[in-house]
Amino acid sequence: MMSQKPIAAKILYIAIFALMIGCGSDQSTHDSGTLDGGISTSNNGSQDADESGDLGDSGDSPDANAEDIGGEDGQGGGEDAGGYPSGAVDEVRSENPLEVDEARRAAARAAYEALDKDALEASYSPEALYDTFNEFALSYFGPTNQPLLQKYTGETLDFVPAGDWLHASSHSATIAFETTLPVRGAIEYGTSPDALTESVDESERYFFTQVHHLRGLQPDTTYYYRRIARGESGETLVSTLGEFKTGDLNGVIELPGQLAGPPYMLDQAGATYVLTEDIISDGTALAITASDVTVDLNGHRIVYANVAVPNPDAGQAATAASGIWARSNEVQGVRVLNGIIEEGHVGNNGSNGVHAIYLSGVGDVEIAGVSVLYQAAQVFAVFLRYPKNSVRLHHNNFMDRGFEILNRHGSGGGRPVQITDSNAQNEIANDYEFAHNLVKRTRQNGLRQANSIRDNEIYVDSWSTNSFAIQPHSRPDTPAGEVRRNKIFLSGYHSIALGWAHLDLSVEQNLVQLESVRTESRRYFEDWGDMDSLNGFRITNYGGGGQVRENLHYRDNVIVGRARDGAIMRGTELFSDATITNTIFEDNYVNISAEDPQTLDAAPVVTQGVHATRPDHNPTFYIDNMLVSNLANIRFGDSYGRGNRHTFIGTKLVKTGDHPDYHTIVFDGAYESYDHELIDPVFEGGAAVDDVWWRRVSIRAYYRVKWTVALSGAPGESVSIKDVDGQEVYSGALDAQGNLEVALAQMTIRPTEWSGDDSGGAVGQAYEHQKVMHTPHKITVGGVEQSVTVDGLGKRVDF
Repeated sequence: MMSQKPIAAKILYIAIFALMIGCGSDQSTHDSGTLDGGISTSNNGSQDADESGDLGDSGDSPDANAEDIGGEDGQGGGEDAGGYPSGAVDEVRSENPLEVDEARRAAARAAYEALDKDALEASYSPEALYDTFNEFALSYFGPTNQPLLQKYTGETLDFVPAGDWLHASSHSATIAFETTLPVRGAIEYGTSPDALTESVDESERYFFTQVHHLRGLQPDTTYYYRRIARGESGETLVSTLGEFKTGDLNGVIELPGQLAGPPYMLDQAGATYVLTEDIISDGTALAITASDVTVDLNGHRIVYANVAVPNPDAGQAATAASGIWARSNEVQGVRVLNGIIEEGHVGNNGSNGVHAIYLSGVGDVEIAGVSVLYQAAQVFAVFLRYPKNSVRLHHNNFMDRGFEILNRHGSGGGRPVQITDSNAQNEIANDYEFAHNLVKRTRQNGLRQANSIRDNEIYVDSWSTNSFAIQPHSRPDTPAGEVRRNKIFLSGYHSIALGWAHLDLSVEQNLVQLESVRTESRRYFEDWGDMDSLNGFRITNYGGGGQVRENLHYRDNVIVGRARDGAIMRGTELFSDATITNTIFEDNYVNISAEDPQTLDAAPVVTQGVHATRPDHNPTFYIDNMLVSNLANIRFGDSYGRGNRHTFIGTKLVKTGDHPDYHTIVFDGAYESYDHELIDPVFEGGAAVDDVWWRRVSIRAYYRVKWTVALSGAPGESVSIKDVDGQEVYSGALDAQGNLEVALAQMTIRPTEWSGDDSGGAVGQAYEHQKVMHTPHKITVGGVEQSVTVDGLGKRVDF
């Protein structure tokens, strides 16, 4: 872990700091088990689901702190005889590794960048579009292409038991598993433990999350299987033997059986419907009108909207052109499991229909072990409209093979899953959970609205502005919940890993990789705002600000990115405002690099904020993070926003490489930017406290440098501290143990043109600065005075 301070001490430290904002002679004038028919579902190897419906949680997942992520190899738990902590490895093979040379990488990027909406609108193949992205992902994402990801993953390939899941039906099974490193996964299986003669196709690229369908099985038969995980290095793990027994068709309703359709009407409450063959429908395939219905796809495929549908209407099954449809406030308890749902015709508009699954007003929903393939314009593949009670969406595959976005605003131009809540439902902490899903590609947005979004893997190929991988539940006065252990990969036009919330958001142990490309006007270009921009975590208050955001905490995350061809890249872009309080970014590792000299707008942290409320901004805290870059470690502001009072405590700033325009700190975005603080910073690799570029900023711009001084003496003794100008900057007392830690200002660094707070205009001497010193300090404890020069870490004074 980067931080050695107890959490309670950090909280106290922040509280003391908040009382001291602005202290110093440079103070601003603006301070401030078995189902019917023998069909079974289980979480093999993972914790059982508890009463709340949690799908299982385990400490086996990599613990993503910045310097020592999850121990020596990013894992936890006891080891088996082969040295694999999961205890699930039976055999290790050596097979072909991933080989990507510069020629392959360049070709993949060129083909990806050349994708053009105008050409695709004239004619395109969904499969070819996905293949182009898949090759780009093979060439740029993952630890082989970006070794810094091992800060999160570690170096040891292993299975992650918490990700295991299995559902067996009469003629099929879906098996899901996860690994510590991305793999091309498969399942070997058979009816004898000594002869696993069958296998499913290996995944098309390397993923952490695997969901595989075993089809054409015999009913009422015991099968044995092993999970196969071929890593990028060629190391291939073969799991210990597992087994399951298929069910039979007793007690279930067969589809299509004797039912008329499509659409086939599922109107028997409490029934399990099992597909016995693939279903191809020109419009809607299945319509659910009863409660407590389980749809077991049995490994089969539903193809919906297999012809052109000029005017789809989700209001009725006959016109919705959807795979599975239900629209009733009386329907509760719908489960969809174990198979494939695929959109047929190419060229439909999904603005009001053409969903793989459309459930409106339905409560208590579970979707698991389903692979969804879709491509319609402006479509939500799974649309849960006004759901009630619980939603469980887990161990699914989503493959977006489309590109067209008709309107990127609001809920967005395309996403694998959309939840639209009623106002009443939106105002409470919901019982929705998205876990262990694999989004192989989305053209715009990913997962949203659930109070628990965890252990998912998401790839964003952005085709328009504001493509969010994850958008938490965000409503005033409503807790947002958790975003944990997700792996997010971004490229394309303008993408963000994580959006903001209003209240009580916990973002922990996520991995983000950013790989920029040059799209120019070939995608849904807008001639203002960010273009070719990739971003990690974002908080934004729009317009004049005033939106309330409170207790947004980000901890133990890893964000790694490479910017190129003049692209914009921000590890974080967190707004400050008078109504944004207690934002804490702690114990994270962020490494953002510029790959060429023309790329200048990239940094691990870009501080942003509402311009109109700058004097009253609350502090944004960055605590014990490692910020690494070859261009800039911190950018105070940019073209999108400039905030005040961004406060860095115990931050390690590391310079790498030899970019000609590197500076540790950059002020940008024009206008004023002030009251920033560096407290107990550490500089490595050539980074320096006074290496600053006033790139585009007003003369009224500055940051203070402070160092923690530890005082000791008789318990309860009074303490008074004055700076070099005689201004009292602290008044208090030693604690019951006779100790006190207080951050004191060494200096304020400003442009050379500054001569007072009435100084105005733009900075002219962009690479020069002046230092306004605030030390030595006079520290008086219990009437005894000492003069102390504050100039670095580890200062201790005894009285």
